[in-house]
Amino acid sequence: MIVGQLTNVLLPFETPLPPKRFLAIGAHALSERMLQLVSALALRQSMTVLDCGNRSNMYAVARLIRPYTADPVSVMRNIRLSRAFTCYQVLAMIQATARHPMSGPLVLLDLLATFLDEDVKLKDSQRLLAHSLDLLTQLSHQVPVVISTRPIPSIAENRNILLEELKACADVCWEEPLPLPNTQKVQLELF
Repeated sequence: MIVGQLTNVLLPFETPLPPKRFLAIGAHALSERMLQLVSALALRQSMTVLDCGNRSNMYAVARLIRPYTADPVSVMRNIRLSRAFTCYQVLAMIQATARHPMSGPLVLLDLLATFLDEDVKLKDSQRLLAHSLDLLTQLSHQVPVVISTRPIPSIAENRNILLEELKACADVCWEEPLPLPNTQKVQLELF
């Protein structure tokens, strides 16, 4: 597999990415595909990854880049990684990122994960997300901003408005097709 093929797994996000806001929605926030995209981008340039849902696995990234470089350590140094565990920390990470000039893409893994916290009032989640999206819009004028998220689970259905706000903010939105329902019985009858 060549490097170009590595990025084709997350169509329509082909590299090089232009300065825009890209949104990818799918099961598990498309973790595996997003890490493949991070790998392909890191092979070419420095970048920032903000992990909002504990989705980053840098060992997997290292395995993905190893066949394409003689110096995987240098490529891994192209990735600046930060993690957040609350929606307040997500906003703080984005603010800190916005304060420094960026030269490479910004990837946010599972952005909405912490905004679904039931201990945070919906009104506060909306306010924090709106401020985060404003900053991401500003950053997208300089560098590509790639965001992944998962569909809102039924238990947090009242927070679906957050996903709608995120979709409205994106320049390019890609949604993983929903799996077809399984119409076959799990166990066949014996008689």
